Order: sequence, then structure tokens, then C-alpha cells
Amino acid sequence: MIIAMNPNIITTIKTDQMRHSGYRIWFIVSMFDLFAAAIIGVLLRAMYFVEVPFVTFRPWLHGHSHTALLGWLFIGTVVCLLHDGGLGRFTPRMRWLLIGLQAAVVCMLIGFPLWSYNVITITGSSIHMALAFMALATLWQVSRSWPKQGSGMLTRAAVVMFILSTLGVLAIGPIIATGNQGKEIYYWSVQFFLHFQFNGWFWFAAMALGARWAERQGFALQIDRLTMGLWIVSAVLTYALAIAWSEPLPAVFATVAVAVALQVWAAWRTFGILRRMHNVAYERIPRAARILIGVALVSMAMKVLVQASVAIPSVAIMALTIRHFVMGFVHMNTLGVMTMLLCSYAILSGWFDLKRGSIRWGLGFLVAGIITSELLLFVQGGFFWIGLGMIPGHYVHLFAASFLMPMGVVLLLIGSLKK
Repeated sequence: MIIAMNPNIITTIKTDQMRHSGYRIWFIVSMFDLFAAAIIGVLLRAMYFVEVPFVTFRPWLHGHSHTALLGWLFIGTVVCLLHDGGLGRFTPRMRWLLIGLQAAVVCMLIGFPLWSYNVITITGSSIHMALAFMALATLWQVSRSWPKQGSGMLTRAAVVMFILSTLGVLAIGPIIATGNQGKEIYYWSVQFFLHFQFNGWFWFAAMALGARWAERQGFALQIDRLTMGLWIVSAVLTYALAIAWSEPLPAVFATVAVAVALQVWAAWRTFGILRRMHNVAYERIPRAARILIGVALVSMAMKVLVQASVAIPSVAIMALTIRHFVMGFVHMNTLGVMTMLLCSYAILSGWFDLKRGSIRWGLGFLVAGIITSELLLFVQGGFFWIGLGMIPGHYVHLFAASFLMPMGVVLLLIGSLKK
């Protein structure tokens, strides 16, 4: 017996499959960027106790950071937000945008270790920025239909913060052209970009991901104007931390004090909002995802507490001059917060099948690597601060902890590609 299927139904099925698989495929592509960045990170850790031929630290560090920030974190975040729990449309335009973004990331991944800053890497960075604006314009348009006191407001704030951060990059060219490279204003421009990436774009995007999930569960997540205003103002004012290391003036530290007070106030009000949906989240989120989200929330809380502590001038100088603290703080944002949230989103969207042993082990290795490396960085930083010097075997331990992360990503990729 032959059963004829309506062509419209076939088209609908193909459209739904494309909607769900397109974003999943590009999330996996962004995970390859995470793997590449993790491998370079392990290589850089090894350089502290063994000689690695043909490798220069600074250019490889640029390759690591650009691949992590502009590949894994940017592409992964945009993909998750646009996927919108399976409701988002994956269009041919978005496919070409993602192809262009990934090509620019590969250009930087290869170019920085080989040539550092030159025509190729600067071109790749410029292309990525232009295409990022186009992808974020799509995200802005899509989020207009999202709740204005929830994910819609948070997403648009994240987009604005990303655009604001690029002013720091655009200022570098004129600064170099006027002979100011290596001076304070040059480093301020670099820190301007990083500050509004970490404390702006990623911070608000993280909250938008959580808010959008809650809204899809039928929970009306209402973020009042005061709380939102506190987050935005504190994000702008905490840039004073980047200036404090070179200009430790009373006015600068006063600005920092005001900024962190507003941030703590915003965090307290946000915690009150999240507490109301605790039972719903516990019932509907798998245990593995709850662990990842728990790590992310603890990291977010630690970030607020760390920034609150640096309102004290002596603590601020210590935090900004001990490299281990700086590295730990950066990785707390990129790995502890964003990577954990993106992986938890993959679980909730069915991109990570927890029935597969490779997925479970991969998540275990990744979380263990992140937590262990963070502890090692902050403990060693504390030893430097109180004058106890280097912990014996510290860099070997840090290498071993960091090696867990690419191992975890490989297992996640194996489990994801089998599907």
C-alpha cells in the first residue's frame, strides 16, 4: 500500500529539522574553537617548565584569546540565543554569517601564532567585527518580540555593550598612528574592549540566556528598571578598575567604590528574583545541568565579591599586579560563567545526550579542569600576596589541571558527533 504525504507536511518537517539541527551544528563548530583554544592554553602552561621549540609565548597567547573570545564564546552565545530553545529560525543568511565568522576565527587562530599582528590577522579581526555587527543586528530584531522586562531588555543591553566594547579596538589604530603605543592610553583602550566584553556583553548575555529559558517555562521573570539600571551603571563605572593600576588617584578609587556598591545592590535584587523560580528550575533541569548552572552562579557571585573587594586601594593594587589573580578572574568569566552556561544550554536543548558516557565523562573532565585550575591560580596568587613565594610544582599542577579541559571537550565532541 502506498501512502501519499502532503508536500506541505514534508516541507514543514524539513523546516523543523533545519531549525533544530542548524544551530546545533554550529554550536559543535564553536566547540572546535574551544578545543583549539584549550590546546593552546595547555601548550602555554607547559612553556613554564619545559622548552617548547618554535613557539613564542605572546603570539600564541593572542591566538588563544581571540579563538576563545571570538570563536567559542561569541559564536556559541549568539547560536544559543538565536536558537531560542528550538523556536528560532535558522536562515540561509545566518548560515553565511556564521561561515564568515568562523572563517575569520580560523584566520586568527592560524595567523597569530605564525605572524602575530599583521595584515592577515588584522583583516581577520576586522571581518569578524563587521559580521558580528550583522549577527547582533539579527539578534536585536529577534529579541524585540521577547518580554521587555526580561530577556528582551537583557539581550539588547548585551548587544549595546558589545558595540560599546569595540570602541576600544577602533581607538587602537589612531593611538598607534600618533606614536602612543605602549603608553597608558594604549592599555586603557585594550582594557576598555575587554572590560565591556566581560562585564557587559557576556554578563548581560548570560542573564538573557537564563531569563529566556525561564520565560519558555512559563515563568514571568520581571526585572524592574532600577535593577537593570544598577547593572548598567555599575558595568560602566567599574571600568575605573582598569585605570586604577596606572592612576591610583582617590577619585578613581571613589568611582570604583560607588560602582561596586551599585553592583552588589543589583546582585542582591537579582538574587531575590531568581529565588522565586528555584522550585521550577529544580524540577525541570536535569541534575548535570544544575551542577553546571551552580558552578556558573557561584562564579558570578565570586566575580561580584572580587570586584567589591578591590574598592580597597591596597587590595586593588594587589589584584591588578599579581598575574595569577588577573588570569583567574578572566577565566572565571570565560570558563566558570559562560562556558558552563553554554554547556548547560546544550543539555537543556538536547544537543548533549546525557545517556552517552562520553558526554557525561566529558562534562566531568571539563568541570574538574575549570574548578581545579581556578583554585590553583587563586591559591598561588594568595601565596604571592602574603610573601610565601611559589608553591613547589605549581606550574606542573596547573598544566595537569588545564589538560583536563581539552580532554573533556574531545569527549563532548565525540558524543555530539555520534548523534
